[in-house]
Amino acid sequence: MRPRAKAKAKQTTEKKVEHQLEVFRRQSEARYKLAMQAYRAQDKMTRDALDLMVERLRTISTGQIRIFPNGRNQPGVVVPIEPALQDQNIMFLATEILKDLALYDVKVANYEFPRMFCAECGTKISLTQREKKSRRRE
Repeated sequence: MRPRAKAKAKQTTEKKVEHQLEVFRRQSEARYKLAMQAYRAQDKMTRDALDLMVERLRTISTGQIRIFPNGRNQPGVVVPIEPALQDQNIMFLATEILKDLALYDVKVANYEFPRMFCAECGTKISLTQREKKSRRRE
């Protein structure tokens, strides 16, 4: 490959990596918002359990992600991520672990998935008037 073609290919790969990093940033922010809603809905004992899980996951995390700029069947590029993005994803992972365990009737601390979201997909569920009234009585 000629030097000019190599330089152009490198620029294209760098642009693809930057684009994928931006997608990862946006996904991380959305995941973190969902995770924090679940986190805030918990009692102190459950938040303490989540905090401990987050700390353990942080100690084993590399702070890097693999991006495949030319598709999954091509070699990947290992890219370091910002600590804030790492923390957002770790918090999401911790709440997802407890949610998945709860779906299989394994209770950790007093974890409860927020009722306003579907536990399977995270979609916000609108409540009918009857459900709202019955919630107030609880």
